[in-house]
Amino acid sequence: MHCEAGLRWRTLEALRTSKKSTAAASEPICLSCGLCCDGTIFGDVKLVPGDDAGALMSLGLRVLGFSSRKPGTAPSANPTLRFLQPCSALSGCRCRIYGSRPGHCRHFECFLLKKVEENRVTRAEALRVIRVARARAQKVRRFLRGLGDHEETAALADRFRRTTRRLERAKPHEKAAELYRQLTLAFHDLNLLIHEAFYIP
Repeated sequence: MHCEAGLRWRTLEALRTSKKSTAAASEPICLSCGLCCDGTIFGDVKLVPGDDAGALMSLGLRVLGFSSRKPGTAPSANPTLRFLQPCSALSGCRCRIYGSRPGHCRHFECFLLKKVEENRVTRAEALRVIRVARARAQKVRRFLRGLGDHEETAALADRFRRTTRRLERAKPHEKAAELYRQLTLAFHDLNLLIHEAFYIP
């Protein structure tokens, strides 16, 4: 009996230690990334039942489609309510409202994080992927700025589409056309990596 109890205790301890080490391994990945919050992967995030749109707005989130509820009624999430990316609560790679973050933010895990948690990818390998993805996103931003789009509070996909429409109307000169060609390639490379390593819509 004592041997069985000791074995069970050691097994439970091993599981707890494994979970702690997995969490420790994956945490710095998110804190070195931020791609799911900075407008690189998502353009907006829908609220879910249980999210209080008014409270989230008071914390600084840019919630669209919100109208104040009547006093005494329960807070609820309309399926059309969403907040824009980049998230206004993002500071570097950290969430300023982490304890009060919306439901989707609490439950979302990208492919890369899952692979680290399942020990299919090492933390060092994951951080290398993140560095490449962030560099590609920065390259896209640089080309967008070069083409006159300085709206840093909009998601990358929205900025790319907006720039495309503007240039199609304006018939750009040779330099702008070359910049747009480079932007298109950079945006394509970024999306390939996102879909392979992080998330498929």
